[in-house]
Amino acid sequence: MRILLDVEEATSKKAELREAVNQWKQRNPDWEDTEPMNVLRSKIDKGTYTGYKSVLPVFLYWEDKSPDQIITEREAHLRSDDRKQRFYYEDRMDEFKQYLIEHHYGSGTIKNYLSRVAGFFSNNRLGLNLDKTFWKRADKSASELAQALETTKRYPDNDEMRLIIELGNNQQTLAILFGYQCGLVPADIVTLTWDRLNIDFEFEEREFIHVENVREKTGALHVFILNPDLLHYLRAHWIDTGKPTSGWVFEGYKGSSMSPRNLNQFFKDMSVKTLGETRGSQLVFKDLRDSYNEAILDSDVNEEIKDTLMGHLRESAKANYSISMGTMVRTYREKIFPKLAVNGWRLKQKASEVDKLAKAVEGLRDALTQVERENTTYKTRVDNLQTELARIEEEKVSIEDLQSLEDKYESVLSYMKSLGEVFDVFYKKDPDKLLLMLREKMEEEPEK
Repeated sequence: MRILLDVEEATSKKAELREAVNQWKQRNPDWEDTEPMNVLRSKIDKGTYTGYKSVLPVFLYWEDKSPDQIITEREAHLRSDDRKQRFYYEDRMDEFKQYLIEHHYGSGTIKNYLSRVAGFFSNNRLGLNLDKTFWKRADKSASELAQALETTKRYPDNDEMRLIIELGNNQQTLAILFGYQCGLVPADIVTLTWDRLNIDFEFEEREFIHVENVREKTGALHVFILNPDLLHYLRAHWIDTGKPTSGWVFEGYKGSSMSPRNLNQFFKDMSVKTLGETRGSQLVFKDLRDSYNEAILDSDVNEEIKDTLMGHLRESAKANYSISMGTMVRTYREKIFPKLAVNGWRLKQKASEVDKLAKAVEGLRDALTQVERENTTYKTRVDNLQTELARIEEEKVSIEDLQSLEDKYESVLSYMKSLGEVFDVFYKKDPDKLLLMLREKMEEEPEK
């Protein structure tokens, strides 16, 4: 019981550390684009850099410094006459090693972390002065719990799997997850076809999808469940291969399926590169299925569910017992998958939050678009009103002119009427007589 409690405590401390490191990366989103990281990236291959990118944030979080700050500080230390200053980061490596021990990391993982940190300095031409005894001590460094587990442990855990899959490409990661989270061996994996999986990725919304299969080895019903971690890589692989509806999921040469030997080989290579020769060389692809079996046993499920998830041949009495697929999926989701969630159930939940936020932003964008359309309509209406107003102003001027002319006409007409006989001549339209009479009138009344 005490060991189980210690294991739970160790798992909890590691999870807390990973969460703290993720929060540090969120607070420092540009850490990977700094000059020291660009120098590091330029000097090593892509796969090796992936390992550095996974480990260095732990050290940066622990120091609470950016890569630029650490390299600048290292340069200043090396120019110092104070011996303690010059060897500051050498001493910090011992402290960092103890920090990893306190979080119950095994010796292989600790040495891997320390070597990545040392490589960060050396690739920036500021190598640490660490002697051979330091690395020998690192080989043996681990918490008592980690050492106790290492004496009996053979199968990879989530921390190791996380490092391994980060080193692989999308297809390799997918194959590994089929083994680790579904319990498939290489012979099962390479025979998978797209039509057997029968998933429409364009419209599929389920997070857990069960697939029924008959194992060639036992002839027994094998139900394996595709989870959010695996579906992410499966969908990416489907897109990369041209969105096929049939054919091999893992295609080899000339239309044939991939060889199981290929899966065994790249998993071994990735394990050694990630975990080191001592630990990595112990692992084979079949260990992934054994890890899956242990997760099922730790979940305390009944024998019927266990046999079905593992594809074991069941006894005749049990074989006739039908298990609800809904129960199977729910059991896997709630009890088994959390123990195998390499990319973290938490990441899936965060991704869901991001999706909700993206939908909210999209809704806001649509609302803004609608407002812009309405603004355009209002602007058009205002422009039309201004045009109409200008026209009315012009008409107003014309009306005023007409009014003025009308006033003048009335004035002339009134004057003509005052002339008496002259007005009568005007109406009779006798121009000559009218002109003569006006001249006479003007001579009589010049002031008018």
